[in-house]
Amino acid sequence: MRVLLVEPDYRKRRHQRAAPEPDAAWARPDDATLWYPPLGLMKLSRLHKARGDTVRFVRGCDSSIFQGGNLFRSAHLWDRVYITTVFTYHFKLVINTIRFYLDAVGGTVSRLYVGGIMASLMARQIHNETGVSPVVGVLNSPRQIGLAGSSDIDLLPPDYGLVDSTLYAINDTYYAYTTRGCTNKCPWCGVARIEPAFVPYMDITPIIRTLRDDYGDKAKLKLMDNNVLASPHLGRIVDDLLELGYGRGQYTRTHPKKQRSVDFNQGLDATLLTEEKMRLLSRLNVRPIRIAFDRATEKRDYTRALGLAKAHGVKLFSNYMLYNFHDTPRDLYERLLVNVRLNEEWVAAEPGRLAGKIYSYPMRFAPIENSDGDGGNRNREAANPDKKRHRDWLTEPAWTRRFTRSVAVMTGAAHGAISPTPTLARRTIGDTFEEFLANLYMPEELLRNRNKHETRVYPNEPKRRPGTGKIEEFRSFILGLLRQQDDRFETFHTAVSPNTAAAIRACLKTLPDPEMKKWLRFYLKRH
Repeated sequence: MRVLLVEPDYRKRRHQRAAPEPDAAWARPDDATLWYPPLGLMKLSRLHKARGDTVRFVRGCDSSIFQGGNLFRSAHLWDRVYITTVFTYHFKLVINTIRFYLDAVGGTVSRLYVGGIMASLMARQIHNETGVSPVVGVLNSPRQIGLAGSSDIDLLPPDYGLVDSTLYAINDTYYAYTTRGCTNKCPWCGVARIEPAFVPYMDITPIIRTLRDDYGDKAKLKLMDNNVLASPHLGRIVDDLLELGYGRGQYTRTHPKKQRSVDFNQGLDATLLTEEKMRLLSRLNVRPIRIAFDRATEKRDYTRALGLAKAHGVKLFSNYMLYNFHDTPRDLYERLLVNVRLNEEWVAAEPGRLAGKIYSYPMRFAPIENSDGDGGNRNREAANPDKKRHRDWLTEPAWTRRFTRSVAVMTGAAHGAISPTPTLARRTIGDTFEEFLANLYMPEELLRNRNKHETRVYPNEPKRRPGTGKIEEFRSFILGLLRQQDDRFETFHTAVSPNTAAAIRACLKTLPDPEMKKWLRFYLKRH
């Protein structure tokens, strides 16, 4: 068969340097800066190549796959087309991609297969738009795609030769699952629908050995498990990883050698981390450890889990914090402050040494369901907008589009994180909740360019001159409005909260207040 594997063109292209000589020191890009590979398509490539089929991978709507550049509905130019999906907000792009590639199979919907996260969550909507019935959930059996055989597709070693190593993070990294699914049914999460059955153990040793034979010894292993600590077979999983060489002080067999490491990339559940489980994990070179802190009610479990990990020699933490679900801006600030204070305590306890670092990663809740029950949220806005008529925005603010955008801007300087350096973290989020709130309201022009506009110079900042003072001036202005919460505040809040230029311009047309107009114009500046 002629098989075409397609990833929709939803990724932003990055500038790539010209291809270097093979022995150049920088021949392999840093995987941390590249895209995650489409593992499902890579496993399908392995399956079809083992059958003797011809396989090709493309991104986006690539007209070169049509013979002679012509579109022939009457001819099956490709026997099969597989299209992968990720986020539901790519719905329109995916639908257009499906329609484009229907021509590649002569319009025969049964020859086109759509799978992945979005396809599992929005199967009905995809079928209604295209006539294609997606493959829902994990692809385990060839029978799910109309092929004979009994091999477990999910356990096939991905075909790393399929994708471009200058775009995808495959240069020094392998990817695998040691479990599937999750025992939790968190209301914000789609895992229960995509992987409804919890599989507590998967033997990855043959996968990694095959990959090493085919592509060489790579130092990093990213495990994509959703909740590995829920497995009663954690000891067995750790033994497998030790056998594969991912223990502390174990290195690749390359020249030069590199220290191997494991990353439980989806995070560990603090509520399930015990002394025994941490003892098992401490045998591995886990770098970093990721621990979720999604609810303020989990503070005790969270701080206990960090203490356990640190006591077992962990020094680098990269911790997720869900926000914009049923929390508030104050709730997120208090959770962020927990990490700031822990970083301060660790630095004070062991001055001059790397006692431990916690990077905080706020992650905006993006609902997979529409509020009207349509079954798939195509824009991923908050499902529960604030409906309280009389809210004190100074003491109990609710999330708005402006606020969630500001969190993204605040974390942009550290690639989505809050710095583990306490003084820089306090600069980012604010020394007080009122400063944090002022930052949430702040025009993006000021928030992005704080070195230019902030007078105060913080400890541990790179050397710079004091800024224009507009940051401090805006904080004074917005906190004055928040303390009054009169008609002026209502006008300003209503204009900036939707985070749209249209709302700002509509307000400016009729606004007589010169001070408010001055600040509103800052929101219209391009960045």
